[in-house]
Amino acid sequence: MPEKVAKKRKTKVENEEKKETYSKRLRKRMMKTKEEDSSKEDAKNNNPLHDGNHGDGDNDKIDPIDQSLDTNIINDRIGNHGDIGTVEHVEDTLPQFKCEPKIHGFTPLAYRSQNLVHFLQQYTSGQKRTVKLKQSLSSTVVNMISDLQLCRNASPFDRRVTTMEWHPINPNILAVGSKGGDIMLWDTANVNNDKMIQGIGAGGIMNAIKFWPSDYNFILSAAVDGTVRLNDVDGRNSRILADTMNPHDNKILASALDGRVTLHDVEGRQSNILADTYNFYDFWYCSVDVNDKRKMVVAGDNVGNTQLMTYEGKQIFNCRLHKQKVTHAEFSPREEWLLCTSSTDQTVQFWDVRMMKDRKSSLYILKHEKGINSAYFSGTDGCRLLTTDQGNQVRVYRAPDWVLERKISHPHRFFQHITPIKATWHPLQDLAVIGRYPDPKFPGYHDGELRSIDILDVETGDLVTSLSDPSSSGLVCVSMKYCTWEPVHVSL
Repeated sequence: MPEKVAKKRKTKVENEEKKETYSKRLRKRMMKTKEEDSSKEDAKNNNPLHDGNHGDGDNDKIDPIDQSLDTNIINDRIGNHGDIGTVEHVEDTLPQFKCEPKIHGFTPLAYRSQNLVHFLQQYTSGQKRTVKLKQSLSSTVVNMISDLQLCRNASPFDRRVTTMEWHPINPNILAVGSKGGDIMLWDTANVNNDKMIQGIGAGGIMNAIKFWPSDYNFILSAAVDGTVRLNDVDGRNSRILADTMNPHDNKILASALDGRVTLHDVEGRQSNILADTYNFYDFWYCSVDVNDKRKMVVAGDNVGNTQLMTYEGKQIFNCRLHKQKVTHAEFSPREEWLLCTSSTDQTVQFWDVRMMKDRKSSLYILKHEKGINSAYFSGTDGCRLLTTDQGNQVRVYRAPDWVLERKISHPHRFFQHITPIKATWHPLQDLAVIGRYPDPKFPGYHDGELRSIDILDVETGDLVTSLSDPSSSGLVCVSMKYCTWEPVHVSL
């Protein structure tokens, strides 16, 4: 009999549990949780090891499930399942999860991949390159340069080398100018193909040369004899595009008893002394470049004038844009209207050839601490500018605002009677290539330091490799152009 009663009671309890609503079951669990928490808290308070910072740090951490939930959230949850009244103790008993889920953004495969094809895709679309991939590409070029060795020497002149220029399409031909005004077309692959254009000798220094883009058998030159000349390598048909001894439109050439030949501007704006009995060469051209897209030639002289002319030699513009000698003039390979000039007045300036009027027409002025030997646009994309001063600094500027990106200290001292050392770009990577002139006052100097060709990483400013040969004891100037990645050096 008692067994039947117990069984009936058990069945009755089970039926009552089944009839319980969700809210009642939840209320019971909440009450049970609160009782367990109260007992744990009492045990913790009675245990001295849990006072202050004693005990295991992991046990002191509060599990997210012990945190309280918002009362409104609980009311919303249980209000729809049963009426249990106001939940006064819910905030202390129900868990609240304060850990917010981490949302991982989607990264395209091209950004995560180490594949060269993906890197080129980012580069051509103007996206930022990663340092790791940049270094991996540069290291290949650096390794190739490090393996180079001297293959041929030539001493065609009785005076020092003053300028060099690679042939635009033939990587074996190099044009070399001398202090005597000579121009040699040097075929590094075949000594029998060398050609020579004789200069005037003393006083005929070749300051700059460029291959004529319309016909590579002609070489454009700027010399101390006061001419910008188009030289035929075969010596048959050469012509003068500009001459300081010849008057231009609206100018009068006059000679006087004071021993001077002066070019006067009829509007009274500017007069130039072209010749002096005490110093005949007072006015000459120091730099030259050619723009094939605009059919234009630019030349800078020793007093700061910059002259633009047509292919036929007709003057387009002439003004004194710098206070001192214009050491370098170059058109941008990216924007055909952009012209860059450097000077010994310690400035590099940018010009828009479509709107040049006077000094106030300058787009940007980059001030330096010393006179400037050169300013070259990068060969990879034309968005960087590499300048070399007459002290011990090489600077890198970045387009479009031409902000200073990096200063690199490097020994390349300047003296009046040596050819200025100029840093140029490697054609395949943004690496600076420059000749070293050891300076005892330069940090890191040591006895026996070689006059080498240094390869600099403009991203970090570090020397990545250098080239030298015991047979080349003179100073080193460098020419490196788009048609080849091999540097050529000539003793000065």
